[in-house]
Amino acid sequence: MKEYHQYPMWDASLSLEERLDDLIARLTTEEKIRLIPTREAAVPRLGIPAYNVGGEAAHGVAWKGEATVFPQPLGLSSTWNTRLMREIGSVIGDEARAYHHRNPEVHGLTLWAPTVDLERDPRWGRTEEGYGEDPVLTGEMSAALVKGMQGNDPFYLKMVATLKHFFANNNEKDRL
Repeated sequence: MKEYHQYPMWDASLSLEERLDDLIARLTTEEKIRLIPTREAAVPRLGIPAYNVGGEAAHGVAWKGEATVFPQPLGLSSTWNTRLMREIGSVIGDEARAYHHRNPEVHGLTLWAPTVDLERDPRWGRTEEGYGEDPVLTGEMSAALVKGMQGNDPFYLKMVATLKHFFANNNEKDRL
């Protein structure tokens, strides 16, 4: 057994809070800083591999290689079908997990989707990324996609859905 596996952070019989407290206490300030960027550095002395945060997932993960490609969210919103959105999210989560399993240091499980800001003004230029201007529809479609992406396990996630643009996009103030 490697020396670092004796640390409480690696003991699955402990609570998540106890394990995280141990991890945070063991990380140096410099190591914590190196964990901030999208491409997180490995911490070999603790057995923590490098990790790649991010990547678009609103259309699936085909940018990683062979995978399912889904229609634009604006088009999907016209279905008003939350069950379909949950199924799409599940496929995205499964395919993201498969790529992660192949190469975990390149294919992280924290991906950017869904876009949850309201799409009010086509001059923004990225209105296809959201579900339209209706807050109820946007909320229902986004929630269903997230539930599918993250899966049904009460503790483990297939992947982490990371909401896009929640604030400060599509603002008409001072537009020409």
